[in-house]
Amino acid sequence: MRKILPFLIIAVLFTACKSSSKQLERGDYDKAIEKSAKKIKRSPGKFEEVDVFNEAFRMANTRDEATIMRLKKKGDPALWAKIYQTYLKMDKRQNLAISLPPVGINFEEKEYNSEIKNAKLKATEYAYAKGIQLLKIDNRFDARKAHSRFLEVKRYDQYFKDVNEKLAEAKFKGITNVFFSIEDHSKIVAPKGLIAEVQRINMDELNSAWKNYDTYVDTNKTYHYSVFLNLKVIDVSPEEVKQNAYVESREVEDGFDYQLDANGNVVKDTLGNDIKVIRYKMISCNVKEVVQLKTARVSGTIDYIDNFNNKLLKSEPITSDAKFEHFYALANGNLDALKPETRHKMGIDPIPFPRDEPLILQAGEVLKNMTKDIIVRNKSFLK
Repeated sequence: MRKILPFLIIAVLFTACKSSSKQLERGDYDKAIEKSAKKIKRSPGKFEEVDVFNEAFRMANTRDEATIMRLKKKGDPALWAKIYQTYLKMDKRQNLAISLPPVGINFEEKEYNSEIKNAKLKATEYAYAKGIQLLKIDNRFDARKAHSRFLEVKRYDQYFKDVNEKLAEAKFKGITNVFFSIEDHSKIVAPKGLIAEVQRINMDELNSAWKNYDTYVDTNKTYHYSVFLNLKVIDVSPEEVKQNAYVESREVEDGFDYQLDANGNVVKDTLGNDIKVIRYKMISCNVKEVVQLKTARVSGTIDYIDNFNNKLLKSEPITSDAKFEHFYALANGNLDALKPETRHKMGIDPIPFPRDEPLILQAGEVLKNMTKDIIVRNKSFLK
């Protein structure tokens, strides 16, 4: 292994040495510049890397200068952003060349600051003007595009004109506002607590960059959609007591008998002890299991309305149940025959049935979570 290791190191170094020239051959000039620069800094005596750097630098600058000339010739103000980025790249490349040891790095140093400043200003002005243009359309989707443009302005110059105010305006105009409310169309008047409980859905968790949900009307906002939880059925079943009678049995020991041989004599084991045979008997107990039942159901639909067209876009059914279920048992017979779970039920007494309202509120708690899940699932439905 010790003999092989030096050859492996040489092979790796040879491959690394070749990599910058390979990048140059492929026309990936900046990658070649970056790799050769690292090697020159590490080992200034690597003159083959200096040659690679110089050639890649020359080719990259020739390419970028031609690109800038072509873009300027087109006269399209939308191209100033690309011109600006190209100048920045050239300046960065030149600064890298300046930072290298004086080992034959050959390039013509140029002053890019004025060109960078001019291109940046032009790109900023264009992005700002485009944002203003989009904002005037008075459409929330174009307002979002305007917001992106003003963010671009901020990246160039965070204090440019009134960009912060325009950002806030575009944000306000670009948000889709959704109003959530509950409508009770059930035959039974819903308890106030039910409406209040469901209305307490935390809409803040549903809000996103361009979507806002409210459970109250903010007169400063335009609501594009309404989501209604339309309660259609609030029902409570009658109090019900069901009985189920059955028998539980099991086999238990009931003394023993001596094992006898063919002559009627007691058989003994190898130690001389009498062999006993356990005797079993079946015992049983009559059980009457009683269950108290009562159920509340709240159901309806979640309706999505386009407020501008007053059009129903979507309706999803929703139903939640709350069940009161109480078990106890009575037994008559040999209690030793009972299973542990039956014995447990025997220790339970009947209890009063719950009133209707608490059971409805319990169903309402389930309904609230179901409603939120449906709204979350349909978030992408609202644009």
